[in-house]
Amino acid sequence: MLGTRSDHELARTLKRSIFSVKTKRQRLEIPAPVEWNRPWTTRELRWIGELPDEEVARRTGHSVFAAGLKRRQMGIPKLDPKCRPWLPREDRLIGRFSDKIVAVRTSRSVSGVRNRRMLLGLGDIFERNPDWTPKEEKLLGTAPDHEIARKLGRTRLAVQRRRLKLRIPFKSRFRHNWRKREDRLLGSISDARIAKPLNISVWQVNQRRHDLGIRPTRLLSPPWTKKEDLLLGTMPDDKLAKRLRRSQAAVAGRRRSKGIDSFQRNVR
Repeated sequence: MLGTRSDHELARTLKRSIFSVKTKRQRLEIPAPVEWNRPWTTRELRWIGELPDEEVARRTGHSVFAAGLKRRQMGIPKLDPKCRPWLPREDRLIGRFSDKIVAVRTSRSVSGVRNRRMLLGLGDIFERNPDWTPKEEKLLGTAPDHEIARKLGRTRLAVQRRRLKLRIPFKSRFRHNWRKREDRLLGSISDARIAKPLNISVWQVNQRRHDLGIRPTRLLSPPWTKKEDLLLGTMPDDKLAKRLRRSQAAVAGRRRSKGIDSFQRNVR
């Protein structure tokens, strides 16, 4: 066998080291084979591209380097077992069965089948999603489609189609579809109270109110009681404001209107 194949190939076949095979060959004065000069047969050329370079080298007796060099000269890309090309019979399964079934029949991953289906332009039309429940349909339009899809474990396209079928307007974080009953609230209560149940920003409420020419509501503070007036000047204004749940300016203004000195002056 020495000299008929490369030292590397023989070492792997005989389960010996390359140095051992090379030393034995040199002792017997057997020249090393010049594999890259041996012409390729028609049968061997058919294996290039259809089998990995290692398998071509094993079957033909050429080195792995020679098999790879010949493949590159023929302009054939390297065959990756983890990313092998799709066959027409495999493509015909896509769309007829779910991605999981196609993955099992083709010995591929589900994500690989899904990517192939999308590449063929099939989208997720053939996905077998469970029926929509009333609880899930109530979530449509309450948030952007991609957020609802992530929460329900569905695709964004499936959520969008269901929302459009039910004629539910699109929900955007930057745009709100105002309804008549919501417009009637503008100016009657504070912008913050309107924004909270609608899950939008106060700026969006302020902008809508400004576009309709509605003035902001005037927040009226509750009237002062005799008990609260007796506390004026007995402690710092900021501390009393927190206790009475009023602003510090309101406490200071009420104290001055009553002619009461501040707490610091009172204890001097």
